[in-house]
Amino acid sequence: MNVTRMLVGIIVGAISVSNIAYAEQLEYDYVIVGSGAAGLSAAYTLYESEKKIIVLEKSNRSGGIAENGRKGKFHYAKGTEYLGEPHGALRKVINKLNIPMVEIPTPMDASYYEGKMHIGSNKIAKLTVEISGKKSFRHFLRLLKTAATTQSKADLLKLDNITAKQWLDDNNIEPFIQHRYDIMSRGLFGANLSDISALSLIPEVAFDYVGVSSFDEIFEPSENSESWTAVNGIASITNAIAAELGGSIKYDSRVTNVAKMGTKYKVSFNHLGNESFIIANKVILATPSPVTEWIAKDVLTPYQKKLLAQIEYAQYVTVALFSESPIFDKAFDLAILDGDIITDLYDSTWVERHYDSNLKNVNQYIASAYLAPKGASDKSLMTYSDEQIIGIVNKELATIVPDIKNKISGYDIKRFKYAYPVMSVGSYSRLEALRNSFKGVYLAGDYMKYPTFEAAFDSGAEAARKAMNE
Repeated sequence: MNVTRMLVGIIVGAISVSNIAYAEQLEYDYVIVGSGAAGLSAAYTLYESEKKIIVLEKSNRSGGIAENGRKGKFHYAKGTEYLGEPHGALRKVINKLNIPMVEIPTPMDASYYEGKMHIGSNKIAKLTVEISGKKSFRHFLRLLKTAATTQSKADLLKLDNITAKQWLDDNNIEPFIQHRYDIMSRGLFGANLSDISALSLIPEVAFDYVGVSSFDEIFEPSENSESWTAVNGIASITNAIAAELGGSIKYDSRVTNVAKMGTKYKVSFNHLGNESFIIANKVILATPSPVTEWIAKDVLTPYQKKLLAQIEYAQYVTVALFSESPIFDKAFDLAILDGDIITDLYDSTWVERHYDSNLKNVNQYIASAYLAPKGASDKSLMTYSDEQIIGIVNKELATIVPDIKNKISGYDIKRFKYAYPVMSVGSYSRLEALRNSFKGVYLAGDYMKYPTFEAAFDSGAEAARKAMNE
């Protein structure tokens, strides 16, 4: 997992009177804007170095798309569900704060296709061979292995400058294999194979075959998923960091502008309806690129604005479905290969039931449906009402879960306007140039590295180190 995740890294003095009681001080060494994974990682890196920091967060919680809910005895993820084995900055903070992590029990994956469920990675591989043919599957695996292990910057640039779809077509990859990974791409990134670069696809596809050295091994059931979470969900990580930072995070503080003030920066924000500002020596913006582009417009160069404007974000909707009998409980994640809008259905009680014997026979169930756009340009998800979303759930899951309307006793819908940055053709080359163009103001986030939770942590820590060293 670490090798494939690292692949992309190669290429790549006043305040309003009404707020005096709120602001403990007016000037900081560093102001971090945003407390998602990247913002928390940047803040924790600076906090460890005993820097004077403040984090301004627009909402009343930290974590970004890492958010947990709770229903009865179980927790459920509203956003990020799981990770690869933690490494880099994420692993460091997990170890420092003693955050307990667990490996997701197998079977991790299942797929639903043409009326039949295929449970376990070996069964999914057999389905792929059955439809695409053994020869085509072998060809795909050889191509993937070559691409995932390349160290040549020239080869990486080529992969960054071609769409995943074109790369698969140019290498004559069979249609069903392409279809499988188009669904995966929409589920992971909110973008299809024509939206993303080959370079952004390869690490995720390669993860399916980590540790496989021969074709025959693919069909042997694995005892390890090599995917991880906290027992109560990924938000346990961000919650622990936020608790450690304590009063250094100011919630309900929406930043509206970053401007130069002599050799320092003025960061204006609105806290519960009151306008205020803070002075900082340096600023780290850990916000989605469209937000960054707006709040930092007075300090961005035309070149930086041009690069930021090219970063597109995909939308996402999750629906936690509550019931007293199982909706889906055969694996952790069911990929729906012949669906329309729903790409995945998770058993949100899977991990807690496995690791807590007291929960094994509890008659409470939560299944989480993930609704993805057809492609990066599809912005329709945010326009759907709750009733329309539940209608989609009932319609698309009716074949998989008979009588689903009567099973569902309640639900929780979560919308993400800026869920994932779309790593389109040329993204890594552009972002490398963008990262190297800042001084005084630094950018962090999953769009600065790779669109995953782990990469967001690396990006935040990198931005903090760069800020401290300049």
